[in-house]
Amino acid sequence: MNLAVTLLVMLSIASVIGTVLQQNQTYQDYIIKFGPFWSQVFNSLGLFHVYGSAWFVIVLLFLLLSTSVCVTRNGPGFLKDMKQFSENLSLNAIKHQPNQQTITSNLDIEAHKQNSIALLKHHGYKTKLRQYEDGSLTVAAMKGSWNRLGYFFTHISIIIICVGALLDSNLLLKYRELTGHLKPETRSVSLDQVPPESWLGSDNLSFRGTVNIPEGQKSDVLFLPYENGYLVQKLPFTIENKNFRIEYYDTGMPKSFESDLVLTAPDLDKPIEKTISVNHPLYYKNYAIYQSSFGDGGTKLNLKVYPLLSPIVNPLTLDSAVNKTEPLKTPVGKFRVELNDFKMHNIVPASEEEHKATGRKMHNNGPTIIFKVRNEQGKAWEYENYMIPSKQDDRWFFMTGMRTSNAEPFRYLFIPADADRKKDRFFKFLALLNNPLESAKIFAEKFPKTDQMSEKTYQLQLKLLQQLLTLFRQKGFNGISDFVEKNVPEADRKKVSDYYFGQTSFALQTLYLTVLEQEGRIKSDNEDIPPFDKTWFEDALNVVSNLSQYGPPMYFSIESFKEIQATGVQITKSPGKDVVYFGSALLIIGVFFLFYVRQRRVWIHLRKTDKDATELTIASKDNRNLPETKQEMQGLLEQIKHFDNKK
Repeated sequence: MNLAVTLLVMLSIASVIGTVLQQNQTYQDYIIKFGPFWSQVFNSLGLFHVYGSAWFVIVLLFLLLSTSVCVTRNGPGFLKDMKQFSENLSLNAIKHQPNQQTITSNLDIEAHKQNSIALLKHHGYKTKLRQYEDGSLTVAAMKGSWNRLGYFFTHISIIIICVGALLDSNLLLKYRELTGHLKPETRSVSLDQVPPESWLGSDNLSFRGTVNIPEGQKSDVLFLPYENGYLVQKLPFTIENKNFRIEYYDTGMPKSFESDLVLTAPDLDKPIEKTISVNHPLYYKNYAIYQSSFGDGGTKLNLKVYPLLSPIVNPLTLDSAVNKTEPLKTPVGKFRVELNDFKMHNIVPASEEEHKATGRKMHNNGPTIIFKVRNEQGKAWEYENYMIPSKQDDRWFFMTGMRTSNAEPFRYLFIPADADRKKDRFFKFLALLNNPLESAKIFAEKFPKTDQMSEKTYQLQLKLLQQLLTLFRQKGFNGISDFVEKNVPEADRKKVSDYYFGQTSFALQTLYLTVLEQEGRIKSDNEDIPPFDKTWFEDALNVVSNLSQYGPPMYFSIESFKEIQATGVQITKSPGKDVVYFGSALLIIGVFFLFYVRQRRVWIHLRKTDKDATELTIASKDNRNLPETKQEMQGLLEQIKHFDNKK
């Protein structure tokens, strides 16, 4: 019993962990959530796959064995106790029962026997007589014998539940893995590249896995998380996702989502069509198909890739889709672009001004793409780029975030939008900064050599402006400060810094005025710049100053898209489920018998005394020994005494 209770406590704790801690997620998700150290600790303890871990299965086996032995050893005794009235108890044994009393009566033994049997039957007892050679007899009575069924049902239910749990465990998979017939796949490869030892046939006894099915597509496989990889489970049917729908709350959280599925199988004369949603699955034979998640199903994207170091505005057009990888060959090296996700809605809290103006608490920043740029050495930079500009402080910006690790938050650049809310002006200005020939030409036109200045001094001045622009383009104003600190004596640093900063600002303003003239915003350098354009210039300089920390020098802009959504379905085959349900029902019945059915026994021993009187020894026993047991005993005694009064 101690072993069984210990094992039950272990299983209870494990079940709590399996309920609180989300199971069967990818190992990378756990690393992001708990960090590398605790992820390794939890994984080594099997907490990410509690119900399939080796120690959980071993505890189930031990509990099954322990409880089976208990039932085998004690079952015959319980059965005997249910049928046995214990009428052969001696007088001494009767007097040692928990509740007993001896009285003397003037009625004869036969009268008391008839009265006692009638009284006990009236109270629901079954009786049995034991006649002795000396004329004495014992009336043994019992009711509530079904209480012992509670012990049977509770113990047998634990056995049944353990059997059901073992049916749904990965015990067979562990055996195949140990014998070398099964090996999880850890690579992200196409199905045709998954080796045979990572596949499971449709004859697999039980499983629980997920698969994402884009709209208009089909699937006859699903993926089972296993160890640090996954297994591919072959299904005996095909599921088609005809349509997927989702509704959102104002906060941007999903309100409801559902899928129109078509299930086709060889044994079906007509496909099964059903709309599934959360808590409303599709059942087919012993399979259950649940609506579990949603995601992108390969949205088609039309992108423009702007080279950030190019002296001309010449973006590359890229037609691709989410979940695809595109190679890029650039002057600074070869890269791969991994398009990971597309989001149609990005809901954030609205500003106080917007809330007052519109009455809305939330604001939609519009579509975004999430992608990675990976170099030939495998290093990756992850980006989140927004398609439309968002308003901040009465100005419009195109947001782009970058990070080098999933554990880090995105760090954002805010590219200022021009008067038409486009990015054209920024990339024209950036290309001009990247073009030393064009900038030198502009400086020569705007500021021709004067008679007082020698040709050598004039050329040195133009060269200085180019060098300062190069330093600024590389690291912003910090690049100029670093240059001065490394190359100028400390006594002259402040003077040189002030001069360099002044010349850099002068060069940047000159190039910017050229851009404004080309756009028609101003007609000459002497004309006042509109306030919007002044603020835009400051915002643009902030972006250019931080481009060196943006990763590979390219910017991806979403030009257009065609959204394709995918439904995430979880498919389970659980033959042990009904077994566990039956065991649980049996456990409830057993607990009911144990708590609400009392086994009660009464003995009335009758014998003749030397004075021709009858001695009655009355005893009772209750397996629960409740306070009302003594009251019932006293009530029987009073009714037996009442027989004398009636006489």
